[in-house]
Amino acid sequence: MAFNLAPITECQDRLQRDFTEFARLWSAVRESWKDERCRQFEQEHLQSVGPSLNRLSTSLQDFTDVVRKAEADLADPKEP
Repeated sequence: MAFNLAPITECQDRLQRDFTEFARLWSAVRESWKDERCRQFEQEHLQSVGPSLNRLSTSLQDFTDVVRKAEADLADPKEP
């Protein structure tokens, strides 16, 4: 029996697409918001978002790799 990894990989893809869109929009906002409050907002609220999402994406990929390997290791060699 195969574990359905599609929801996990779809989630990972959506996170990447949505973060890319967010980064694009934030870049546009920064063009007109160039003061100390902008810098403070980035530092307090946004600075860790990119690295956190990268860690999450890597963890999701590691998880799906482990599940696929486990399925392969546990597969009955007699099954087609």
